[in-house]
Amino acid sequence: MSDAKDPDLRVELSKEDPVALAEKADLPYLARLGAAEDLLEKQHHRKKRSGRLAILAQALVGYVALAGFFANAYQNWNNKKQAEERARADEERWAKEFKRSQDADKYRAFFETSALATDTGNPDKRLVGYALLKEFVDDKEYNAKATFMLEESLALELRGDVGPGLDEPHRAAVTAILTALSHTSECKALARASRTVRKIAQRRKSGGSDDGEAGEVLQLYILGLVGRAAEVCPAAKDFREVRAPIVDVLLRMPALAGLAPKADVTAVRTRVAEILRDRCTDELESGITDCADVPRGYAKLCVELVRDPGEVAGCAAVAKLAAVVTSTAPAPTPAAPTETDH
Repeated sequence: MSDAKDPDLRVELSKEDPVALAEKADLPYLARLGAAEDLLEKQHHRKKRSGRLAILAQALVGYVALAGFFANAYQNWNNKKQAEERARADEERWAKEFKRSQDADKYRAFFETSALATDTGNPDKRLVGYALLKEFVDDKEYNAKATFMLEESLALELRGDVGPGLDEPHRAAVTAILTALSHTSECKALARASRTVRKIAQRRKSGGSDDGEAGEVLQLYILGLVGRAAEVCPAAKDFREVRAPIVDVLLRMPALAGLAPKADVTAVRTRVAEILRDRCTDELESGITDCADVPRGYAKLCVELVRDPGEVAGCAAVAKLAAVVTSTAPAPTPAAPTETDH
């Protein structure tokens, strides 16, 4: 029998014909051939296992690298988040500290201003205190405190006035107080300030003041508070709320405004508008006033006010103030000539 190099045997092997191969090959050859095939198969499996281990190792390295990437990204995100939280906490802490310091400074300023406004021995310091208090009237937190202090200061100033009418120092003090009371952009605050006029009525009723003094103070109320209400109150209802305490006083004491006894509410409202017009006219002609915006604001309110027939005459009276504002307004400065004008 031929060995493994026999061409016929190789042909049979290539044909994979077991019958022909059994006829031509002897048993020792087949045994050697099987052993060789087993060896080759084992070598193939060993290489295959080595390749799988290498692929597994490479995959494991890739997974570890990917996990490291995500861990690093998470750490960076966490660090950034912690830094933002620390920055926000620091900002809130500094904001609270600044607010606390600001509140402390405001409280100290209010205390020092109050000391000036209540200095009974120095009228000039009181005037400065009244002027400074107007800044606190426009502060929501201090409005009630400043209004109460100015109300009490007004009572003290009037108590110190003697003789018919207001003398010059007390007129200046009362004007400063009422100017401060009207220094707010909130209609509700003006309404609270306007209610202080009732003390004037109580003082007049008890004989503590004469008609000249009470009437002049009342006119200052109208000029300061009603005039300011015309500028800042958004609706006629709010404006009426500011004006109501003054109207109530005049209904009980019409002589303070030169009205006939038992004047009705229409006459009183009209008289209030006329006093506002006359006082603003005087101030406009003097050149020192805040009345310039009163007619425009009053005209806006009159769109709604004139629905009540009792308001028509008052609106007509204040409307005449617009002509005074126009006539007293400074002439526009002419523009400087340019080269093309020559």
